[in-house]
Amino acid sequence: MLFNSITFAIFFAIVYCIYWSISKRRRPDFLILSSAFFYIWFSWVFFFHFLFVILLNYFFYIRIKTSQNNPKSWMIVSVLFNCINLGFFKYFYFFSRVLADLTGYPFFTEIQGIVHIVLPLAISFYSFQMIAAAVDAGRNQEGKTISLKEYFLFVLFFPVLIAGPIMRTGDFFPNLNNLEPDRDKIYNGCYLMLGGLIKKVLIADPAAGLISPVFSNPATYDFTSLILAGIGYSIQVFCDFSGLTDMARGVGALLGFICLKILRLLFFLKRKRTLAEMAHNAVVLASGLHIFSLGGSKVAVWRTHLNLILTMTIGGFWHGADYTFIAWGFYWGVLLAVERYLETSLGWKLTPNKNFVLKIVKVWIVFLLFSFGAILFRANNANMMIQHVFGIFENVPNKS
Repeated sequence: MLFNSITFAIFFAIVYCIYWSISKRRRPDFLILSSAFFYIWFSWVFFFHFLFVILLNYFFYIRIKTSQNNPKSWMIVSVLFNCINLGFFKYFYFFSRVLADLTGYPFFTEIQGIVHIVLPLAISFYSFQMIAAAVDAGRNQEGKTISLKEYFLFVLFFPVLIAGPIMRTGDFFPNLNNLEPDRDKIYNGCYLMLGGLIKKVLIADPAAGLISPVFSNPATYDFTSLILAGIGYSIQVFCDFSGLTDMARGVGALLGFICLKILRLLFFLKRKRTLAEMAHNAVVLASGLHIFSLGGSKVAVWRTHLNLILTMTIGGFWHGADYTFIAWGFYWGVLLAVERYLETSLGWKLTPNKNFVLKIVKVWIVFLLFSFGAILFRANNANMMIQHVFGIFENVPNKS
């Protein structure tokens, strides 16, 4: 039931009409039921797994809020449980492949054909949504305790379940105090839905069709095609993710909820650091992870840069279970560490403030760096990633 499908249009039209026709007190209950139906439409089997995960996480949440001695221990338990649950479904085959590559034992290759694991819908997003609740509870133990019904709504809320944006409890629950028809929210919701649909259907999907052949067989393409494929994927991934996010925010606005905007026109941001932080915003908001989470500026300079590289590499691994995503995260970590070193250690000013020409140059540099990283991200596998990157450098036009 994708946002750009007829099925979702029918589903949401029914939900919208019933939602605004019932009393304000009943609207959160109806949203929980609607969100449950939305998930069951994809898989009723995994819905029971989802319910179990929600109930267990709520138990952790209550322990965090009520523990007098060491609430952070329960917060760590909650984070570990969600990471293990996510890791099993998302990374089982990847680690089996890694062990097969490292050890050469046929068992690790054969087990991939014996054990059949299906990735539950939205497991990455709802895992970090619940981690967000645990982290918020640990940081604000004296704050309001969320009821079980409120927790269900926070995790199940169907507009943001598939594509985000991942929300924090402090941003989500104030909406429940103002679930009344609002003309501005309706206009904004329609605008976001239309804009997101245009970006998704008219830009992202056609771009995907154009670049897919290049990434399927990069060894047969020339320098220009390989470069344009990276640029094309940069445009595709922005319009795809931004389009889905805008549609999610639009659906939320039509239901009276304000969902955070996490993407802007990335290539016009002033700093690469901001660009990458925006790209990883979902992880940052959900887990409390940021570039100084491992010590940051409170440790030696080299450790700060290492922490930055490790954090971005982990963020890359979160995006997907393959060497390509790890390479993409490592690539951005190195870029940001170099930028930080040049600015803080050598005193270089890499962000022009007034010179328009320099600003344009900076935009193009950031865009090209982003596009090169997009090649690592989009590659079908590690071998094709290497072929694509080496193909670019081996086929550089020679003027002589």
